[in-house]
This record gives sequence, C-alpha cells and structure tokens, in this order.
Amino acid sequence: MVILGVDCSSKQSSVCIMKDDRVIYTAVQATNTTHSQNFLPMIQGALTVCSLTPKDVDLYAVTLGPGSFTGLRIGLAAIKGMASANNTACIGVSSLKALAKAVDLDGIVIPVFDARRRQVYGCVMDGDNVICDDFCRDVSVLEKYMDTEKNVYFVGDGKTLCYNTYKGYSNVKPNSIELPCIAQGACLLAKAEYELNGAKTHFDLSPSYLRLSQAEREMKEKMEAQQ
Repeated sequence: MVILGVDCSSKQSSVCIMKDDRVIYTAVQATNTTHSQNFLPMIQGALTVCSLTPKDVDLYAVTLGPGSFTGLRIGLAAIKGMASANNTACIGVSSLKALAKAVDLDGIVIPVFDARRRQVYGCVMDGDNVICDDFCRDVSVLEKYMDTEKNVYFVGDGKTLCYNTYKGYSNVKPNSIELPCIAQGACLLAKAEYELNGAKTHFDLSPSYLRLSQAEREMKEKMEAQQ
C-alpha cells in the first residue's frame, strides 16, 4: 500500500511517502517561497524519486488544520484534484496531531502554531492520548497542563512563545526540533485510521480553521463598534 501524505498548515510545506508500512521518502521545504510555488513541485519530486505516479498512490493523507488559512486551501485543493482524477481514497487529519506524531519525545507533547496576538493553535498529547483537543486560544490557557510529573515539550512554530512563557517550570524542557515532517505524522495517523475505519473520498475533505479569518474578524469588530 502506498500512502502519500502532505502538509501546508504551517510556515513550511512537507511531503511523505509510505510504502508497505515503511517511510521511503520525506521532504520539508522552509524557504521564502510560498506554498503555491513549492508544494506541487515537491509532490512531483517525491513521486519521481520513488519511481511512482499518482496512479500508484492508494491513499492520500492530508492535514485539515488548524493553521495557515491559505496553506490549508492550497494543500486541500491539490489533494482533491489528484484524488478525483483516479478516484483515490483520502483521509484528513489534524495538523496539530500530525505534528505531535512526527516527533519522538517522551512526555507531554504540546504542538503549537503561532496564531498571532499571543494566541496559538494547539492541543495537548500524551503519546497517542489526547489530553486537550485542538483549540485556538491565548497561550495562558496552557498553564494548567504544566502541573504534571512528566516532562513537557512544545513543538511547532509557536514553541518559542510557549517555552518563554512557561520555562519557569522545571519540567518544561527545550528541544532542538525545528523542522519536523508533519506530513510523516499525517501518513502515520491516516494509516491507523484506515486500518480502523477505512478511508473516505475527496468529497469528505474540508478545512478546520477553528477561528474566523482576519477579514471576518475585522468586519465583526467594526460591526460591534458601530452598535
């Protein structure tokens, strides 16, 4: 079985290919180029290196969010198009849980993306156990999860903000993981979901934003001010 996993939810794009339960290719792109510039070439490059074509893919794994609104749309549009061409099965997964799955840390793992205004997209994981599901809140909401005997690790592009906020706790540990392959985590989660519940189609894929876009927030604030 060939699984192609992709992610555009954060500042970097990533691609992973699994074949017969083994990761055979990973790539992470973190440059000044945009997802729209590098994402499709990354997928084509991954398939070429592995001597595969889209027809060889049995399952697409794609992150649904939360994260970059534009990045999520690009990733989903690409996978929907590729999947519809060959009627390939798809599974969408949380980008945060895929990030947690992509790192190897023993303790409480808190994947976080910077959502600006001292807010983060995050969740709290203890191995495969979800302690707190995906949210978009002020970084202060994480304080209650520091009260544990286990080591706590922040990962993702919001990790510096969170670490600087909670580094006073002795169990909050720094880590050197800068560019985890979120797509690899997506493949692993999708494989587990496929074995448990089967797959879905590209029609079932939709983004999970968790909050309004900037334009929608500004409009809401303007209307509230006028009232």
